[in-house]
Amino acid sequence: MNTSTIIDLGFYKIEVEESSNLVKADWTRSVNKDEMVAGGTKLYEVLRDTKLENAIADARKLTALSSETKEWMASKFYELLSQTNVKKVARVVPNDVFSRIALESVVTRAEALGVTKFEVKSFTSPTIALAWLNS
Repeated sequence: MNTSTIIDLGFYKIEVEESSNLVKADWTRSVNKDEMVAGGTKLYEVLRDTKLENAIADARKLTALSSETKEWMASKFYELLSQTNVKKVARVVPNDVFSRIALESVVTRAEALGVTKFEVKSFTSPTIALAWLNS
């Protein structure tokens, strides 16, 4: 598998596995809104430029997102991703129920706004998330 790191922002890493049609994103710590916008915009750019169809985002370390950050994700981030070729996004979410619900609410809101033009599912295990992407 040919994997290359495209972006490493310190708090966010993006890798591309072209042979697997996959972009992997990993939040390495909780972030503020500016960092979320920077990381989310980089993911959009990578998906746009590579034209890959599957993405996995490991968000297990995103534990305390402000309402402004969640609103940007729901109203802008998912709309950006919908402008790419992405078909499936698997999110690996924290085991903590409150953090998981907060991240789930972002997807629910994006879907209600009609800006999500791809499948999004949340998982607590990267292995199960990858299995879904490959199904």
